[in-house]
Amino acid sequence: MVALTGLALLLGACEREEKMVREDLPMARTTKARTDVQTIATAVNTYRASCGGGLPDSLDALTTQTTVAGAPCGPVLGSIPVAPAGWSAYVYTRQGDGFTVTSSSGAQTVTAP
Repeated sequence: MVALTGLALLLGACEREEKMVREDLPMARTTKARTDVQTIATAVNTYRASCGGGLPDSLDALTTQTTVAGAPCGPVLGSIPVAPAGWSAYVYTRQGDGFTVTSSSGAQTVTAP
Protein backbone atom coordinates (compact mmCIF):
# COMPACT_ATOMS: atom_id res chain seq x y z
CA MET A 1 0.00 0.00 0.00
CA VAL A 2 2.81 2.43 0.88
CA ALA A 3 4.61 1.47 -2.31
CA LEU A 4 1.50 2.21 -4.37
CA THR A 5 1.12 5.62 -2.73
CA GLY A 6 4.78 6.40 -3.43
CA LEU A 7 4.38 5.30 -7.04
CA ALA A 8 1.29 7.50 -7.44
CA LEU A 9 3.21 10.51 -6.08
CA LEU A 10 6.09 9.81 -8.43
CA LEU A 11 3.75 9.56 -11.43
CA GLY A 12 2.10 12.84 -10.46
CA ALA A 13 5.50 14.53 -10.27
CA CYS A 14 6.40 13.15 -13.71
CA GLU A 15 3.15 14.46 -15.17
CA ARG A 16 3.81 17.95 -13.75
CA GLU A 17 7.37 17.87 -15.14
CA GLU A 18 6.12 16.79 -18.56
CA LYS A 19 3.53 19.62 -18.55
CA MET A 20 6.26 22.12 -17.70
CA VAL A 21 8.43 20.97 -20.59
CA ARG A 22 5.52 20.82 -23.03
CA GLU A 23 3.70 24.07 -22.09
CA ASP A 24 5.43 26.29 -19.55
CA LEU A 25 8.98 26.26 -20.94
CA PRO A 26 8.00 27.34 -24.48
CA MET A 27 5.80 30.08 -23.02
CA ALA A 28 8.68 31.29 -20.84
CA ARG A 29 10.97 31.38 -23.88
CA THR A 30 8.40 33.39 -25.85
CA THR A 31 8.08 35.83 -22.96
CA LYS A 32 11.87 36.23 -22.78
CA ALA A 33 12.11 36.87 -26.54
CA ARG A 34 9.29 39.42 -26.36
CA THR A 35 10.90 41.19 -23.39
CA ASP A 36 14.32 41.19 -25.07
CA VAL A 37 13.07 42.79 -28.31
CA GLN A 38 11.30 45.47 -26.24
CA THR A 39 14.52 46.09 -24.28
CA ILE A 40 16.53 46.40 -27.48
CA ALA A 41 13.91 48.72 -29.05
CA THR A 42 14.03 50.93 -25.96
CA ALA A 43 17.84 51.05 -26.24
CA VAL A 44 17.58 52.04 -29.92
CA ASN A 45 15.20 54.88 -29.01
CA THR A 46 17.52 55.96 -26.18
CA TYR A 47 20.44 55.98 -28.63
CA ARG A 48 18.40 58.09 -31.06
CA ALA A 49 17.45 60.57 -28.32
CA SER A 50 20.92 60.89 -26.81
CA CYS A 51 23.20 60.47 -29.83
CA GLY A 52 22.22 63.20 -32.24
CA GLY A 53 18.84 61.92 -33.40
CA GLY A 54 20.04 59.19 -35.74
CA LEU A 55 19.50 55.46 -35.55
CA PRO A 56 22.44 53.19 -34.73
CA ASP A 57 24.04 51.39 -37.68
CA SER A 58 23.87 48.04 -35.87
CA LEU A 59 23.08 46.47 -32.52
CA ASP A 60 26.78 46.62 -31.67
CA ALA A 61 26.53 50.42 -31.60
CA LEU A 62 24.26 50.09 -28.57
CA THR A 63 27.00 48.44 -26.50
CA THR A 64 29.96 50.65 -27.36
CA GLN A 65 30.87 54.25 -26.74
CA THR A 66 31.17 56.37 -29.87
CA THR A 67 31.53 60.02 -30.67
CA VAL A 68 28.69 61.79 -32.45
CA ALA A 69 29.25 65.42 -33.52
CA GLY A 70 32.23 65.60 -31.16
CA ALA A 71 30.29 64.41 -28.11
CA PRO A 72 30.56 60.99 -26.47
CA CYS A 73 27.58 58.72 -26.95
CA GLY A 74 26.70 55.36 -25.39
CA PRO A 75 26.82 52.69 -24.48
CA VAL A 76 23.08 52.38 -23.91
CA LEU A 77 23.12 48.60 -23.29
CA GLY A 78 25.67 46.54 -21.37
CA SER A 79 25.28 43.69 -23.87
CA ILE A 80 22.85 42.45 -26.48
CA PRO A 81 20.59 39.83 -24.88
CA VAL A 82 21.02 36.25 -26.06
CA ALA A 83 17.87 34.82 -27.62
CA PRO A 84 16.29 31.89 -25.79
CA ALA A 85 17.01 28.35 -26.95
CA GLY A 86 15.18 27.59 -30.18
CA TRP A 87 14.84 31.27 -31.15
CA SER A 88 16.81 33.10 -33.84
CA ALA A 89 19.33 35.77 -32.92
CA TYR A 90 17.81 39.24 -32.60
CA VAL A 91 17.75 41.10 -35.93
CA TYR A 92 17.79 44.90 -36.12
CA THR A 93 16.54 46.39 -39.37
CA ARG A 94 16.51 50.09 -40.22
CA GLN A 95 13.58 51.19 -42.36
CA GLY A 96 13.87 54.86 -43.32
CA ASP A 97 13.41 56.81 -40.09
CA GLY A 98 12.10 53.72 -38.31
CA PHE A 99 13.37 50.31 -37.30
CA THR A 100 12.31 46.87 -36.17
CA VAL A 101 13.86 44.29 -33.88
CA THR A 102 12.72 40.71 -34.47
CA SER A 103 13.32 37.11 -33.47
CA SER A 104 11.50 33.96 -34.43
CA SER A 105 10.98 30.36 -33.45
CA GLY A 106 9.08 28.11 -35.80
CA ALA A 107 5.82 29.84 -36.66
CA GLN A 108 6.20 32.47 -33.91
CA THR A 109 7.78 35.88 -34.47
CA VAL A 110 8.16 38.70 -31.97
CA THR A 111 8.74 42.24 -33.23
CA ALA A 112 9.26 45.67 -31.69
CA PRO A 113 8.41 48.45 -31.78
